[in-house]
Amino acid sequence: MITRPFGVAVAGTGIMGGRMLAALAPHERFRVVALWDPDADALQRAVSGTPDARAARSLDDLVGDPSVDLVYIASPPATHRRCVAAALAAGRACLCEKPLAADVDDAEALRELVVDARLPFAVNFPFASAPASRRLIELVQGGSLGEIRSATITARFAQWPRPWQMGASTWLAGDAEGGFTREVLSHFVFLAQRLFGSVSVADVELVREPGRSETALRARLVHAQGSVTIDAAVAGDVADQNRFEIVGSMGTAALVDWSRLAFDGELSERVDATPGTLDRLAWMLSGRVDHDLATVGEGVAVVRCIEGMLRG
Repeated sequence: MITRPFGVAVAGTGIMGGRMLAALAPHERFRVVALWDPDADALQRAVSGTPDARAARSLDDLVGDPSVDLVYIASPPATHRRCVAAALAAGRACLCEKPLAADVDDAEALRELVVDARLPFAVNFPFASAPASRRLIELVQGGSLGEIRSATITARFAQWPRPWQMGASTWLAGDAEGGFTREVLSHFVFLAQRLFGSVSVADVELVREPGRSETALRARLVHAQGSVTIDAAVAGDVADQNRFEIVGSMGTAALVDWSRLAFDGELSERVDATPGTLDRLAWMLSGRVDHDLATVGEGVAVVRCIEGMLRG
């Protein structure tokens, strides 16, 4: 069992990579040892804020570093397969950002790589470890809400990409990899699968211009144990918001704005899920099987659902 801090390499030092670097810095079980990004400016900014890490010359140089135990992949979705393949070939465990891929065939091929490698692997869906979403699962599956009568995912965005995403707007604004369905709704599809089981897509209404990401989506997800309605749109002069509300015969509970649970007349405090995710990641790397992070199979199922909706 490894007792020293796990060495982490970060592939992709843009928005998500930067956020993870900030979370990794104070965590006693991890040490960032190497960084790589094809954008030299982004890489230099990350290295300047992570003085103990070196700038790798290439992806192969990054994953081949002998001090690396885990590769965190925070590059755009279309690059995930290549990055995962390189990391697994080098014998490294992986944490891959969601969505696993922007193409079902890529996702399936990626799953085969993970299965064949038999190395620790997880997809970064924070709802797997967030207190509010885990409590929501307990309420639903424990029967506290009674018989489930409806479940609705609602999301509104003032603009897309959002202002803080403008550094990645080239791909986030396009239909090949971007859009709020992949970037935001994938989180809620993951949670819906954990709540209600396997899923198929029905009744899709999709609005988007050729070559651009969607501006509105309505759909119904048919699960093994019920259905979920999705209503999402770029709506202009509104505050960004999201809500996953579940109505039962004995009560209602809702996950509100990512990290707050509304239930029984109370709204919980916001809790950052990332430290809990890192704790569970350390469990996974230590060989524990009860880490409960999102599996590659769950990641593929989310991609199938998301890409099914985007096909309209």
